[in-house]
Amino acid sequence: MEKFNLNTLSQELVNKIAAGEVVERPASVVKELVDNSIDSGATKIEIKVANGGIDLVEVSDNGVGIPMEFLADIFKSHTTSKISTYEDLNSVLYMGFRGEALPSILSVSNISVISKHRGSDTGGKIEFKSFDNYSIKKAPRESGTVVTVKHIFENIPVRKKYLKTPQTEYRKILEILYPYFLIYPNISFKLTKDRRVVFNLASLPDSKPHTVLLERVEEVLKEEFVKRMTKVFYSGAGMKITGLVAHPSDHQKRSVNQYMFVNGRPIWDNGVARAVVQAYERYIPLGERIPFVVNIDIKPELVDVNIHPKKEEVRFLNPFRVYSAVEEAVKKAVITITSYKTEREFSPSEYKSRSLVNKDMDKKTYSSKDITFTPKVSSSVRDSLLFSKEVLSSGGYTQLENLETESSDSIRNIFQIFNKYIVIEFVNDTLWLVDQHAAAERITFEKLSNSKGMDKQKLLIPTEITLSEKELAVLKELKEFFAGISIDYSVKKGSIEIESVPVEFIESDLKKLFDDIFSLSDEVRDIAKNISKLKDNLFATMSCHTSIRSGQSLHRDEMISLYNELIDCKNPYSCPHGRPVVWRLKLSEIDSNFERTY
Repeated sequence: MEKFNLNTLSQELVNKIAAGEVVERPASVVKELVDNSIDSGATKIEIKVANGGIDLVEVSDNGVGIPMEFLADIFKSHTTSKISTYEDLNSVLYMGFRGEALPSILSVSNISVISKHRGSDTGGKIEFKSFDNYSIKKAPRESGTVVTVKHIFENIPVRKKYLKTPQTEYRKILEILYPYFLIYPNISFKLTKDRRVVFNLASLPDSKPHTVLLERVEEVLKEEFVKRMTKVFYSGAGMKITGLVAHPSDHQKRSVNQYMFVNGRPIWDNGVARAVVQAYERYIPLGERIPFVVNIDIKPELVDVNIHPKKEEVRFLNPFRVYSAVEEAVKKAVITITSYKTEREFSPSEYKSRSLVNKDMDKKTYSSKDITFTPKVSSSVRDSLLFSKEVLSSGGYTQLENLETESSDSIRNIFQIFNKYIVIEFVNDTLWLVDQHAAAERITFEKLSNSKGMDKQKLLIPTEITLSEKELAVLKELKEFFAGISIDYSVKKGSIEIESVPVEFIESDLKKLFDDIFSLSDEVRDIAKNISKLKDNLFATMSCHTSIRSGQSLHRDEMISLYNELIDCKNPYSCPHGRPVVWRLKLSEIDSNFERTY
């Protein structure tokens, strides 16, 4: 009979296995340590990372600190000062509370802690040689705690190989930190990456935790739309909703710059996001998203924060009530910014009383035509869709495989109508109607796809585009990729400087171009990760920014050049988004429609 063994796992091995729930990557370490710093009452938190956090994550604070005699105990599993009974889970307001963070981090890295408790005369330091082998000694520390974590997953190679590039891991850290920066204006945050200070946010005077303040949001997001945001407020049914939402004209395709909190805890809830969008349904196009920063203060007994291992989701006792309150609060804010008095100037006091958020507004007169936003489909898209419908229903559109192309020498007449379509008459009694923008999109798309034939134009003055740290991290990863399609740029602090672009993009709105590129995925981080999958969509998006647009007047030579490039395409049948490019008719078909037989 084969021998049967039953093993009791060591606490160290148990912690290594359990660490997977808490420590997925360096960003997880940052989250747990910042949570602890906030819970300690810190008003100053400094985060240092090296090599994307893989080599170093260090978080220091000026919080209450830990007495030296308890330094070893904080590394015991499920040891916490924040709850003591099961009932406490129903009222917990702390960021971290299950006592798993430090033991889990210890099991996958080298860690040391220096701390001075406010009631102690001196600080203490604990260092580990192994899980059960540590030393504690006195150490100088003015106040609070500093936790230093080095070489994450160094002792677990199978986990380390799943880490991404340092730049990607740093981007994950930013995604973790942004919400804290936004919701704790009472805390000064300093982030240092590889010895370079990236953020140095001073605490705002008289500010309180769990508060969304315009000044802090502007400093963190660095986006133009923030100046046009307006306040949200709701109180009732055991909850209070506060925050900022964007003006309807600042709608976007992607779910970025959307932040939500419950009792100051960064979370994501699809129902809350949907409620915000529903509040805008009369003001923004279908399928578009809107930036927002919203905090829901709710009685702890009405929400369960313990359903997710990383505490990134919550469960509301009455979700419908919460979602309805969010929608009502946002809807009131939207009505406020779309229903200003017309044709006269507001006084400064009126601006303040109506929660207007742009400090420059006092200097400007606004009328209804300045601010009122009416959602509509752009004319180029609408006309293209109507044209497609007409062509397909009439049978007048010639399939790709049957599309007979003619040389430009066969052109008898060529002209433009509505600054949108090119009409071409050939000597063989054939007529083409070409959508000039769709044709230009197809030509540019195939040039980009082939990664050749794109003539590069160096800009006399580089174009600077302000971007978020997360977007800049993506563009650092994709610098070589864009260089391969003739877009060269330098990554600066808070922006990129575009130095050269393909000739086709010389008159394009480059800021809009990159906004549309980032709209390809709801998550900014997915752009770099899935670049091979997104490549066709990326090129299609870029092609839409070609220099030839709908509504642009063209000379004869430009029209002939466009035609020649189109017939050289592998697929002159449709633009990269699937809309028709050409409507081809023969003289006999036109005669038939007029019942002409001679």
